[in-house]
Amino acid sequence: MKHRGLALVMAAACAVLTVIAAFIYLRQDNTPPEIKIEERDITYTEGDDHEALMVGVSAEDKVDGDLSAKVFVSKIVLTGDDSAIVYYGVMDQHKNIGTARRRVTYRSENAPPAEETSGEVGEGVEGEDGQIAPEQTPLEPDGPKPVMALTTDQMTIKVGQAFDPLSVVQGAVDDKDDMNKLYQNIHADGTYDVKTRGSYEIRYYVTDSDGNASDPHIFTLIVE
Repeated sequence: MKHRGLALVMAAACAVLTVIAAFIYLRQDNTPPEIKIEERDITYTEGDDHEALMVGVSAEDKVDGDLSAKVFVSKIVLTGDDSAIVYYGVMDQHKNIGTARRRVTYRSENAPPAEETSGEVGEGVEGEDGQIAPEQTPLEPDGPKPVMALTTDQMTIKVGQAFDPLSVVQGAVDDKDDMNKLYQNIHADGTYDVKTRGSYEIRYYVTDSDGNASDPHIFTLIVE
């Protein structure tokens, strides 16, 4: 009887400890803060401080509250001669890290000012190679489904040359989510190796906050 009573006491103690441990775990803050980015036209010039990049950027944490002052620029990745993706981060007091990104216009420090061009709708713009590039058509949501477009369906790079999958994304639109929200949910499925010659297929699509997915686009990356 003594042993049975002791076993019951130990079982009860273990149950209490389990409840206490679960209670402590549930009280822990495991949710990262959320960075919110307003849709704005931002131009960043190489060598400038990050003040311009912080315009329209805020952060909120369910425990710490407003963390906007703690948002930092983690890196800037060039995606073209005049565009870049800015990656933001913020950390709360429990070491949870929130991230976000947005596309900005990028100007090289020594680049001459861009000249304005004009033309009739549908005419297109003459590129540096003398070829006429088709004018980009404004995107419209497909009902509740988001829509995305690529600047091209194929690109050729040299072995070892860097490739950013977002560099070929023209844009994305949705009936509810803004561009910055959509850019965080662009998917580029497929494997490629910039160090190995070959032809690689990448399947692009975007999902919105309701789980709706756009029609996919197949992009071919050629490494030679």
